[in-house]
Amino acid sequence: MLSQRSTPVKMSQEAARKLPRWSLLALLTIFAFSGFWATGLWTLRDALSFGTASAMLDGGASAWLMPMMADSPITEAGPLAGWLTAVIIAFGRLTGLMGDIAAVRFAACLLFALTTAALWYGTWHLARRPEAQPIAFAFGGEASPRDYSRVVADVAVLLFVATFGILTRQHEALPDTTLLTMAALSFYGLTLGIRRPVPGAFTAGLAAGLAVVSSTLFASCWLLVLALITIQCLKAFSHHRPKRLLITIAGALAGFLPWPLLAFAVDPAQAAVWFGEWLPAQLAHFSLAGSDTYLWFARNALWYLCPIWPFAIWGLYVWRHQIRQTHILLPAAALMAGIPAVVFSSFQAYDTVFLAFLPMLSVTAAFGLVTVRRGYENVLDWFSLTIFTLGLLVLWAYWFAWLTSFAPKMAESLQMLAPGSAPVFDSGLVLACLVSLVWFVFVGWRLTHRPVVAWRGPWLAAAGITAFSASLVGLYHTALDVNRSYEPVVKAVARNLEAKGMQPGDVVCGTGMNHGLQAVFKHYADLDVLVRARLDECRFTIDRSRSGALLPDSFRRPHTDEAFTVIQNR
Repeated sequence: MLSQRSTPVKMSQEAARKLPRWSLLALLTIFAFSGFWATGLWTLRDALSFGTASAMLDGGASAWLMPMMADSPITEAGPLAGWLTAVIIAFGRLTGLMGDIAAVRFAACLLFALTTAALWYGTWHLARRPEAQPIAFAFGGEASPRDYSRVVADVAVLLFVATFGILTRQHEALPDTTLLTMAALSFYGLTLGIRRPVPGAFTAGLAAGLAVVSSTLFASCWLLVLALITIQCLKAFSHHRPKRLLITIAGALAGFLPWPLLAFAVDPAQAAVWFGEWLPAQLAHFSLAGSDTYLWFARNALWYLCPIWPFAIWGLYVWRHQIRQTHILLPAAALMAGIPAVVFSSFQAYDTVFLAFLPMLSVTAAFGLVTVRRGYENVLDWFSLTIFTLGLLVLWAYWFAWLTSFAPKMAESLQMLAPGSAPVFDSGLVLACLVSLVWFVFVGWRLTHRPVVAWRGPWLAAAGITAFSASLVGLYHTALDVNRSYEPVVKAVARNLEAKGMQPGDVVCGTGMNHGLQAVFKHYADLDVLVRARLDECRFTIDRSRSGALLPDSFRRPHTDEAFTVIQNR
């Protein structure tokens, strides 16, 4: 008997064949751990996270609750990412299993694991719903609910990993990365709440509350309002709706309140000063973004959200007649509620809003992809094969030119970007060889077979970006350390200060500095650079500027216009 269920999904049991769990876990592990070959702090965001954790370990309880960088409070975001990083650094120092920089990477791996787990189980809960199931065939053979829900969850996670925008952020234990985890956890809580109202609502609220501690007050309010609107509007939450709303609010308070309460209990005077600066900094986010933010969105949205945005748009279109169904309306409502987050995104990193969107966008794209006809679905296969194969070939061509100088212009371009660097034969090279070999095996498999499994395109996209990322870091980590790290220029500045007669106890000021730069000077030179002291209190000043001319006693990072000038005040 033909099914009259209204759904655009037609999926056979063969198309829903199980992706081996070991292969999925192996791919996620390689993607997460490929950043371990970085031995330096490559971004100021990375440096700030590391510096915050180090300051916590060097200080007492107040340093954990109210982090400071030299003489200024760190009020841009909450301390949760710093807590996680500090605990892992302390564990690494105690056991000797990892260095401090590796501990930062491991913290990012834990956040990535929690994000993907929450995304997988949240999508699985939605895909199990009766209205999400594929059409029943006249003579049987359609995908079972168990296999269908599993393949949709796999596709959502694979598309998330394949998104270009998270390639760098997922290797950094940052407030923004922690916000991504909280967004995924909030999504999981909402889907869990369909069957289990109390733990689901509390989890969604808890994620919103922890967003204050991990990111910003604005991000927390956005997640909380999103959860409340979803519970209020979706039919699936009609049972005990007032109770769900109250539990969600209670969860948010439980996630946020312990932090300031403990801070005021430990040191009321310092807490009054610290939170007195934190609150205005957070309220500044509640304002219209500038034109440069919208321009950045317009220029970068397509590549940042590639390759999932076409499938997300298709998913909203093809499910338009079922838009009121929970598995579509829940992620769609989140995307619509995120529009104010784009409009009111002042004083935030440009891509922070995109990061918070990604879990819901991946879910919408997954439900869209499983409805695409095979001929169109193959576009993702060939896109992945073409882009990442060419990318890997370019990486290896430049590496061989770097090693042998057989192509002088290619070798010179690398030397210009990373002066003095040279290729090394270490475990990074072994990793690059292995992942490249496996990728070309996948390429051969796809060229010689016509698989019908629904996860083949997302698998190739995720495997391709993983192979490219691991090969890039494995082959070029020494060059990246030279090009991206502040260590050489910081040590040059420190030597110049010593040559000028700096003595222990001398005060060094910094102009044009942010917390990330304060952190790199502390880490690489054990130098506390003050940004709030008066210049007449400082014997030396380190001025950071961006100019073409290099002044005396100035030191510049390779291939940038960023220079640091040492000025002796007295």
